[in-house]
Amino acid sequence: MEVKLHSLLGEGRTPHVENLGGFDAIVEAAPTLATSPLASEILLAVLRDVVNTAIEDARPWKELIGRLVHGATNDVVLIEMVDALDACQKLPDGTAIDVFMAFLQKAVNVSGTLPSYARAIALEGAFRLAAYDRRMQLRLLDALLGIQASDEPQFLRHAAKIMGIAHSHWREAELVEVLHTLSECEGAAYEASFELGMARLASALDEPRRDAANSLFLESLHWFRKAESMQEATPEASLYGECLTLLTDFEAHKTDLELRQRSALIQKSAFELVAWHADANSPAWLGARHFQAACWNDLAGTLASLANSLNAVSWWEPRVVIESQVLAAYSAGRTILKRSQDGSLETLIRPRLEASIAQREGQAYLLKCWLQQHREHERVPEANAILSGIDRLMADSAEAPRNPTEAATIWAPVAAVLSQAHCSDATKRRVSELVANAFAFSLENLSGAEIDIFDQCRSVVEAHPDHRGSLRGAKLFDTVLLWTVRFLKNRLEMTKKDDPSVSYLFEAGDGSLAPEGALQEDYFRWLSTQSASGEMEPTNLGSGRADVALKNTGERIVIEIKREIQDASFDFLAKAYAGQTTDYQNISIRLGFLLVLDLTGPKLEGTPHIRTLVQCRSIQRKGEAEPRQVVIVKVPGRRCLPSAISKIAKLSASGGKLAGRRPNRAKVTNKICHPKAP
Repeated sequence: MEVKLHSLLGEGRTPHVENLGGFDAIVEAAPTLATSPLASEILLAVLRDVVNTAIEDARPWKELIGRLVHGATNDVVLIEMVDALDACQKLPDGTAIDVFMAFLQKAVNVSGTLPSYARAIALEGAFRLAAYDRRMQLRLLDALLGIQASDEPQFLRHAAKIMGIAHSHWREAELVEVLHTLSECEGAAYEASFELGMARLASALDEPRRDAANSLFLESLHWFRKAESMQEATPEASLYGECLTLLTDFEAHKTDLELRQRSALIQKSAFELVAWHADANSPAWLGARHFQAACWNDLAGTLASLANSLNAVSWWEPRVVIESQVLAAYSAGRTILKRSQDGSLETLIRPRLEASIAQREGQAYLLKCWLQQHREHERVPEANAILSGIDRLMADSAEAPRNPTEAATIWAPVAAVLSQAHCSDATKRRVSELVANAFAFSLENLSGAEIDIFDQCRSVVEAHPDHRGSLRGAKLFDTVLLWTVRFLKNRLEMTKKDDPSVSYLFEAGDGSLAPEGALQEDYFRWLSTQSASGEMEPTNLGSGRADVALKNTGERIVIEIKREIQDASFDFLAKAYAGQTTDYQNISIRLGFLLVLDLTGPKLEGTPHIRTLVQCRSIQRKGEAEPRQVVIVKVPGRRCLPSAISKIAKLSASGGKLAGRRPNRAKVTNKICHPKAP
């Protein structure tokens, strides 16, 4: 029979039961044929003819199919059997459950009589047959939940993938727990981690509450990134990880350039997935996964294009932008990801979309014109919803009184931040007013001297590429400049009576000099009260290092802190400390600060003016085209009380000696050539 079958296949003919000696002959040889490398071709011939078999004659055919499947042990044969049974349009009554149980028994067989890959194929066969039968699903779930982490790695890899697909279909929470266990197994860690990411992503898209959805999105991203770290080529995990990051970037109002760069990474991963990991003969459920990945790739491209369009004053082809970008993104779950309803995905996209159009009357006008001309379009409800959101934003904007300074410097950033908050529009309005009032109150007290310092320092650095070409770098530098100058102003005005913590700035009764750590601790406390975000760190308070690093969105700026007892001129400070200060600029923006506690002598004539205490210096390093920038800020120490200054002045005028005056201190050599200990 095998010889005959081989001959038919060699001639390009399609074998049927009658070509192989008839039904009875196949039944008689079934025990031997089941272990043959051609068993799958025998099964295919049987399945071709069973379609035309009368119902009353189906039982023998059912038993024959069961025998062939039960006896198969070769992994290649099992693959072909699974495909053949999955594609068969009509099986005799009861055949599906018999075959399902045969596959399931092979899958859970841990005796070692079956290769691990053959067991994995059998598990896939059971899954594909159970797709539309709840009784089979429950039995399969019982088997999946019973899989142990001690099983063979090759089997566990396939089992983890099937668990993830099963969860996406049936949402059985217990499968997630098993995947957590498998994520710790070296052989199945990648598959389990990726499927955990997919499970959390599915839950996030289904979650109606925004806070809970955002938490699930973050969990999903965590698992995708973990999966990426486990293998060299991970296009699937990379694609989903970058897509989730792009979503949060879009919500956070990142620039269209940043979004386009991330979209390019997603397209690269999608290409690799299709080119290297897709197969035309893959099962339907795996093809659905690839289709889903293609949809996410489409979403990434749409959001990147939309971000660019939202920055335009108007649109060259408004119909294309409105239909292919604005309306598609507004209901992305349904239009792009092909989901049945809107969900949490839209809550990440809609606030920026509505806020951006509300700020540009030309875009809002074009959307209204499109709506008037396309009353029968299927996406008219989405267009109406966008316009309603825009009207609400404009109404809220009109209700809040603002002065020109607030409108220019405060309201846009506040609106951008609050667009990400999980609260009502009324709450956003109230919080926006609160923040703006607080900022306005704080900045109304800026002195002319402070403004001059800001202008002088800003004029030096604004042409620098790390300030001009980096929004993050500019924001970080400007923020530190503002807070540092305000710190200096506050400490120049503060007395020991007002705040005992500033005693280190005044002459000590015992003649001791304040350590630089005192300035660092004071400055760090000041920054901590100013910053509600970012990452700050005081570095090694007791180990000789005294500086503060402020981090935000990947960029870092270091405020180097020193004390000087020899020469506090700007030339000397730049020569002594600029090299060390700029050395912290090797991995981020080439902008920094040097904060120096001036202990060169008692300030017998009073405290210097704030204008004389701040200077921005350009430091040119050998071999570098661009200079590095350092803002040097001197904090006067060894200050005298105003009453003491008057007393000293009177004694000086009368030619008298100051009673109890201490002898001059011996000079202390300041170490300027040695960098700090790491």
